[in-house]
Amino acid sequence: MVKLADKKKEYAREVIIETAKTLFSEKGYHHTQIMDIVRAVGMSAGTFYKHFKDKRELFDHIIRVSFEDFRALIKNVRKDVNAWDRAERLERTVATVTVYIDYIDRERQQFLFLLRGAYGVDADFDVNVWSYYSDITQDAADDYQEWIDKGVFEKTNSYALACVISGMAINVGHSYVTENRFTREEAIDVLTRGFTAIFDAQLTQAAKQYESKASDSRQSQWTDRELPANR
Repeated sequence: MVKLADKKKEYAREVIIETAKTLFSEKGYHHTQIMDIVRAVGMSAGTFYKHFKDKRELFDHIIRVSFEDFRALIKNVRKDVNAWDRAERLERTVATVTVYIDYIDRERQQFLFLLRGAYGVDADFDVNVWSYYSDITQDAADDYQEWIDKGVFEKTNSYALACVISGMAINVGHSYVTENRFTREEAIDVLTRGFTAIFDAQLTQAAKQYESKASDSRQSQWTDRELPANR
């Protein structure tokens, strides 16, 4: 049975984390002090130190959990896709982009925090943050390498391809949040079109032939369905 004291301790920790996310996002790491956090929460510095040994540990925890949550969301929607099926690739692309924009809409402060607040703490921490970005990019690269191995994509550096995709997503996401120059629907549409164009450019001749046959088959099915009505 969970004790009341443990529940209060966990609640206090979560309040510290959520408050720190907002302050780090708004002011940056160096301009946010522990006293800013405890004043905003309404607790003593002593209570803060029961949960985190210093600001650096708190910041590291927030960054790590934020990236892990975001990474899990994207990985889940992309799993078990049939790369040979263009319709399914397109469906998963739309789903992935939609999940991404949904995440931004739901967690704007956290998204900005990941983009703006994570660099410049110190050299070691910058390396750690870049490794989180690299992990997300590597997940995409693993998918693309699988498609290459299956003969769907032409042989290329899968990680470089993933960097192009993630770079597009980051830039569109940042502009969507900070500049307000296009709508949610336009963001989803342009990313879907961009990703699809890149994927189409990577298709092998075998994949193109497969899609052509699949398209002919679908067209034939629709024609057969129409025949009774035309008789």
